[in-house]
Amino acid sequence: MRILLAVLAAWAGLACAQERPEQFAHAARLAGVGDDSHYRFTLPADAYRGVTRADLGDLRVFNGAGEPVPYAFVPLRLAKKDPAMHGTKLFPLRGEEAKGLDGLNVRIRHHPSGGTSVDVSSSSTAKERKLLGYILDPGELKTPFEALVLDWQSRAGFTGTARVEGSEDLKSWRTLAGAATILYLEHGGQRLERKRVELYGARARYLRLSFTGTPADFALKQARLELRPDKAEPAREWLALVGRPVEDRPGEFEFDTGGHFPVDRLRFVLPQVNTVAQAQVLLRSTVEVRSRTHRIRGERRTRTEEDWRPAAAATLYRLRRNGTEVTNADLAVAPSASRHWRLKVDQRGGGLGSGEVRLEIGWVPHQVVYAARGAGPFTLAYGMKIAKPGALPITAVLPDYKEGEAIALKTASLGVAASPEPKATSSFSIDSGEAKTWALWASLVVGVLLLVWMAFALLKQVGSPK
Repeated sequence: MRILLAVLAAWAGLACAQERPEQFAHAARLAGVGDDSHYRFTLPADAYRGVTRADLGDLRVFNGAGEPVPYAFVPLRLAKKDPAMHGTKLFPLRGEEAKGLDGLNVRIRHHPSGGTSVDVSSSSTAKERKLLGYILDPGELKTPFEALVLDWQSRAGFTGTARVEGSEDLKSWRTLAGAATILYLEHGGQRLERKRVELYGARARYLRLSFTGTPADFALKQARLELRPDKAEPAREWLALVGRPVEDRPGEFEFDTGGHFPVDRLRFVLPQVNTVAQAQVLLRSTVEVRSRTHRIRGERRTRTEEDWRPAAAATLYRLRRNGTEVTNADLAVAPSASRHWRLKVDQRGGGLGSGEVRLEIGWVPHQVVYAARGAGPFTLAYGMKIAKPGALPITAVLPDYKEGEAIALKTASLGVAASPEPKATSSFSIDSGEAKTWALWASLVVGVLLLVWMAFALLKQVGSPK
């Protein structure tokens, strides 16, 4: 038994050691500048199209001698899903509409008891004064502002814009958001609201907020600041896809990404303006099913089945009011490398109408670190169905890696991917990955049979009379 295990281990190790760049369908040259021990690179879109495994298990890095070198994926740190929110003190500004906000003299008083009051001086009479905007006092905040989230009251629906300005002394103001779209609509029992104004990391001691396109009864109830997290969201790459209508299923569209992209954002582009529809997004997953009725050599037969499962639900819209077009925000989904996606639109109200439906998928590309063992040039190879996962834990490649810290490594430039030249022209070359694996297993079976024959011969000699 020990001999058999040793033979199995030896042949398994040999099978792994036989991997060569030419066995993979695609290869791209890695060029590092200098003579460092480690380099890093960003996985390109072509790699997601060329891999055969959704977990990127058929990815390899080879040195100039064709030997695989250690590599690892850098752990991805995304911002927290629930951002920190900070309330603000709200002070309405009333004055003459013709003079606007600049015609007001505003002064804020901070009382020793902890209270705050705002003095507003205006030359207009009480009858002439109208609500022009608001002063927001967030207090002494050092953290940058990611966005301003509003809460209002209004009996009528509207599509308007919000202007946000910042100041340190209530005299000099700078624009933080010039014409951010805000939205409140009700139709068919459904409500659409857009209350978030992006501020993109701005800082200010005071904020001044004004609106256009809002109804007369509009009043702001609350304004909260969404604080920027310690680590901002990483940049995403985007790919546009055209939907294919599903036969005999009105309102359903399928999208093929053409690869295994780690998608976590979806953005739909609707064909017609003034469209509102309820929709569900599904993705296709592959599962293994074992049959109990079919057996081959005493083992259950395993097959794969594809099934659609929900990924997100949302109200999709594309609206135009007062010359401004607004659309629903990007949909955040759990990261998935599924190749096939489906949009299922509720047909009540006419669905999306006629025209082309597009989907833009967003993903954060993987960062790969490899050890530059041996001589170059180094090669990124991928695309082999029988390959097993080869990535190591990050600490096995970078022993001094500390979770949460940035990795200060030189970047290796990545060339254009190409198909490596095979060493032989035969369609069943021993250098091809699948043929080599079968040859190794055949040799292993022959070796085991030889061991069994030797064991029986030895037992026969021991048991025979002298």
